[in-house]
Amino acid sequence: MPTEQRWALITGAAQRTGAHLARGLAAQGYGLHLHTHTRDPAPLARTLRAEAGIPVRTHRVDLADTEAVRTWAHHLRTGPCPPSLVVNNASPFPPPHHVDDLGLLEEGLRVHLMAPVLLHAALPEEGGHVVNMLDARLSLLDGVRPGYEVSKHALAAHTLLAARRLAPHVRVNAIAPGLLLPPPGHDEKHLRALARQRSCLGHPAQPDDVVAALLFLEQARSVTGQIIHVDSGEHLGGNETCTVADLKHPSDSDQG
Repeated sequence: MPTEQRWALITGAAQRTGAHLARGLAAQGYGLHLHTHTRDPAPLARTLRAEAGIPVRTHRVDLADTEAVRTWAHHLRTGPCPPSLVVNNASPFPPPHHVDDLGLLEEGLRVHLMAPVLLHAALPEEGGHVVNMLDARLSLLDGVRPGYEVSKHALAAHTLLAARRLAPHVRVNAIAPGLLLPPPGHDEKHLRALARQRSCLGHPAQPDDVVAALLFLEQARSVTGQIIHVDSGEHLGGNETCTVADLKHPSDSDQG
């Protein structure tokens, strides 16, 4: 008998890390729900259908719109292809800002925390898995983008709380990537220079290693409440003396 099709939802899937995660899951035969906000997910969807022969559905939803996310989660769960895996990857990455910028704090909390909480409702009652994408630098308290950092810290705490409260039916884990890809407007040389400053191993992490971490968490059914750093040791602190201008990050600049 044919194996039942497994479906995964990836938010912020149209580019960069999200697109790498989509390709990795497609290679394992997952059907995919690709989410974006501002970017067109159709080119990636066409490529994955052609290369991996898997079904792909695309979704455009503003994750900062709480009611829209609530409705979307309900439709995913009750639709013909409910996901058993939800990867909360979408991430607004604002410019440097002051600690009392409430607008950016609210946006960060809506996308990084409230949307992932609401997307629990997209999972089946039993056997679901959530993987939250964090940031290797949270423990270093950069303080350059407080709205981003505070909301990612909130998601890290929620990962542990949800792992406890949603067990035994749903597992919740997280991956904390470091430098993976050149920041927008920069090249590989710039990425390598930053990695030499920031990471113990002195080189950027690899997107394929993030995919491998995701696949490990998905397959290791006894693992929940874990945060895996994929960052060449960046979370331990490197040899850096960073200025605000240096503190670039490989995350998507918007939700798409």
